[in-house]
Amino acid sequence: MQARHIVAAMLSAALLAGCALPSGQGSYALPPSDAWLNQAEDCCNSLAALPTTALAPRQDLLLAFGSGTPVHVFATGKSPFHALTLPRQAGPLKLSWTSEVQRAADGTLMLFAPSVLLLDAQGNVQRRFDWRDFSYQPARGLNPDRLTLSFGVTPGDMADRVVVMTSAQALDTGTELLHPARAHARARNLVEPDVQNPVAAHRASGRMALEVRPLGEVDGLLAPLIGSASVPLVAPREATPTTALPVAAPMPVEDPLGDLDYRRLMRAALKAQDIALAMQLAERAERAGDKGAREWLAERLRVE
Repeated sequence: MQARHIVAAMLSAALLAGCALPSGQGSYALPPSDAWLNQAEDCCNSLAALPTTALAPRQDLLLAFGSGTPVHVFATGKSPFHALTLPRQAGPLKLSWTSEVQRAADGTLMLFAPSVLLLDAQGNVQRRFDWRDFSYQPARGLNPDRLTLSFGVTPGDMADRVVVMTSAQALDTGTELLHPARAHARARNLVEPDVQNPVAAHRASGRMALEVRPLGEVDGLLAPLIGSASVPLVAPREATPTTALPVAAPMPVEDPLGDLDYRRLMRAALKAQDIALAMQLAERAERAGDKGAREWLAERLRVE
C-alpha cells in the first residue's frame, strides 16, 4: 500500500507540472554523434530503388535511425531513412507519426526532426511533409516533449509508399521546448517565471513511432463515446514546405467528447487502474473548460 502511495504521488506531481516521466527509452542508446552519417554510403540511385518494408492496415512501429539504418542522398540532403509500402488491399488509412525528445548520456536534449514523403508507384514524390509541418506538443502527464503529425491516405498507384527521413536544413537547427517551470505555472494558472526555454538539438539518430489504423477507427475504452474522427485525406500532390517556426501555439481542437461528465470518466479510469487514460481525460476536461480537472485528479491519486 505504501508503494502505491509513492507511485501515485509521483504521477500526480508529473500531472501538475507537465513534466514527463521516463517512457522506457533506456533500451535505446542514442549514438554520441552523427559522425557515422558522413561515412555512410548511399544505398540507392533513386527514390524508386529504396528498400521497403510492408505495412499492415493496423500496426504500431518504432523506427530507429542510426548507423544500422540505410542511407540515401535525398534532394534535401543525406539522411538515414525508412521506406514503408502501403497495403493495397486496405481502404483509407490514418498514419500518425510521433518523434519524442530524447536525452543523450551527457544530458543533452536531442530530437529526430522528420520529413515524410508520399511516393507513387514509380517513386515520384506526390506529397512532402517537412519537420516544420509537425505540431510541437509539450511534455504532459506521461508523454515527453514531441513532434506529431497525422494524415489520411488511400493506398494506390498515386500513394504507394511513404518514406521518413530528416534533412540537412533540419540538422542545422533545433526545436524550442516548453520549460518545466513554465508548464508548472500554466498548470496552476500562475504567472510564468522568467526562465529560458530549453532547445532540443536535431539529430540524424533517434527514434520515431508510427501508428497505422483504418481511417475513422478509434481504439481504446473511449471508442463507444468518441465515435469516428474526421481526418482529411492527403491529396496526391507535391506540397511546398511551410515556413512556420518550429514551436507554435497549438490550434484549438474541438473535443469530440462534448459535455460528458469527465470526472465520472476519470473515476472509472482510476477504478480500472488506467492512470494514463485518466490523465488524458483530465487534459480533455481542461480544454472543455474544467480548469481544475488535473488538480482534482492529482488529489485522487494522492488519496487512493
